[in-house]
Amino acid sequence: MVTLRLVCRRTELPGGLAVETQATETVTRAPVAAELRPEAEDRHRREEPRRRRLRGRWRPPVQPLFLLVFVGLAMWRYLPVWDSPATKTLQGGDGDPAIFIWFLRWMPFALEHGHDLLVTHHLNYPDGVNLMWNTSLPLPGLLMTPVTNAWGPVLSFNLLLVIGYALSAWCAYLAIRRFVPGHLAAAVGGLVYGFTPAILSQSAHPHMTLAFLVPLMLLALHELLVRQRRSPWLVGAALGLMAGAQLLIGEELLAIATLVGFAMLLLVVGGNLRRLWGRAAHILKGLLAAAVVFAAIAVWPLSVLLTGPQHIEGDIHHRNRSNDLQGFVIPSSSQAISPAAAVEQASRSAAANTGYLGLPLLLVLGAIGIRWRSNGVVRVALLLLVVSALLSLGPTLLVAGRDTGVWLPWAFFERLPLLASLIPSRLAQMTALFAGLLVALFLHAVWGEGGWRRLAAAAVGLVALAPLWPLRTTPAWEVGTPAFFTGPAVRELPRDSVALVLPFPNRATSKPMIWQAEAGLWFRMPGGYFIGPQRDSELPRFDANPTLASNDFQRIYQGRPAPRLTAARRRLLAADFVRWRVGSVVVGPMPNQAAMVGYLTELLGRPPQTVDGVQLWRDPVVVLEPPD
Repeated sequence: MVTLRLVCRRTELPGGLAVETQATETVTRAPVAAELRPEAEDRHRREEPRRRRLRGRWRPPVQPLFLLVFVGLAMWRYLPVWDSPATKTLQGGDGDPAIFIWFLRWMPFALEHGHDLLVTHHLNYPDGVNLMWNTSLPLPGLLMTPVTNAWGPVLSFNLLLVIGYALSAWCAYLAIRRFVPGHLAAAVGGLVYGFTPAILSQSAHPHMTLAFLVPLMLLALHELLVRQRRSPWLVGAALGLMAGAQLLIGEELLAIATLVGFAMLLLVVGGNLRRLWGRAAHILKGLLAAAVVFAAIAVWPLSVLLTGPQHIEGDIHHRNRSNDLQGFVIPSSSQAISPAAAVEQASRSAAANTGYLGLPLLLVLGAIGIRWRSNGVVRVALLLLVVSALLSLGPTLLVAGRDTGVWLPWAFFERLPLLASLIPSRLAQMTALFAGLLVALFLHAVWGEGGWRRLAAAAVGLVALAPLWPLRTTPAWEVGTPAFFTGPAVRELPRDSVALVLPFPNRATSKPMIWQAEAGLWFRMPGGYFIGPQRDSELPRFDANPTLASNDFQRIYQGRPAPRLTAARRRLLAADFVRWRVGSVVVGPMPNQAAMVGYLTELLGRPPQTVDGVQLWRDPVVVLEPPD
């Protein structure tokens, strides 16, 4: 079959002129019958739908498969939890987990009952707690409301631990795919980010493990600064939306991402000033859109943070929580490959070697920097890796647990508002992100050369990443909440009345916060484990300001003799009870429980009731005069 086709050609001439010409081409095409006989054509037409179904069935999208892999790894990490995920968790719920479990219960409770989402008086009654100065997880708490209401806050906490690791690794993989076409290499990069010690060491801190928005925010910034293929208004709005969401997940991680994003801006603009001059309008439009969207989300939370009740002034930490220089190469006891001498050395670091990458991986990163130093992506990623690692070392250089006194750049940043409360060692999460990007670039480039180099790439990857493998799964224990708090007995207390729950909740023992959360926040409670202002000092506290009563309760909890209840002491204790407006006293399982019950029996003039695993005094009144 012969076909004539009209073809237009454009020829460029010197001086910028162009001439168009037209011509005809003869195209010879075989007859249809010669290409495909009628019988074959009919058979092909009949089988094509079936082939499409098979292709759709056996070739699912790759991205969800990697998400499932990351979810599986995260579930393995918390394997001891899953035989009873609604009643078992890290540390049995004591310590830091109690904070997050309580906050996960507060968000749906406050939403249902019309309370302020960001300030609570159910804890630390009557002073309350500013939740923006605490790791309160407002956005995850709201999103987990159906799970919390149906199965309780312990399960919500356990699920967030898995979601944090899995989503962080997966979103890093998606971001790395912008620069690395190969899915597998990009997934390895995501694995480096989501499952290295920088994030694994934060196992009880979901505000830090829910780090999935950071790679996407940096990717959006790269789109505005470099790629510029999408509308700046849309990209900027997405960046502002993600930044606002991150503020409601964890403002510390938002501050870290902002610092690294600012460093990226300086590197990209400084290295491409002439090229970016004509693109300045695009960048400014995007940043303006980001600022407007972020401000719309952040104005209320930031006003509570800066001026709300119980807000904090000054640094919330009292010691240098920075990475040790040798921590990048010396493993801690959390790693599967960890010689005893290295573990002993790592134990001297206040940050527990959260920045650990291992010597093999550092050598690979160095080789990448030398071999591909002309590649712009490699240069910027390597510089950002160095910047984040340097900032994670804190204000002065620590080596082998010893402060050398050598000044480092973080000494400047910690003088800025709010940044003083940021833990420098956590900047190592950004070091892991850029290490993952560089490893992915290396694996894809070497693998693409084919032949024996593929085997070499796989071997180098395994050797570099093997030191990062954790020693074991994370241990978990039963929370052990008394039946009084989970059954109908607690509902016999007046709604929103104040229950003095013992042991008195503080940084040393926070279990009563879980008991209150699992009671559905039926009652208010003095004390708690939280960050709040300290009386007569600019320094904050990690629990309630002490009173005579709370000091006595803590003394008995620690096994020391109960103080003598003189008339003067009774009057002071009565003043604490009146200030707290105590409507009931509940003594749960605790060390030295008999001594505590005996002390309260003498103070209140009558013994308690035993109700579903607790000792209960209803309508307690302090006897002001000691009995004869």
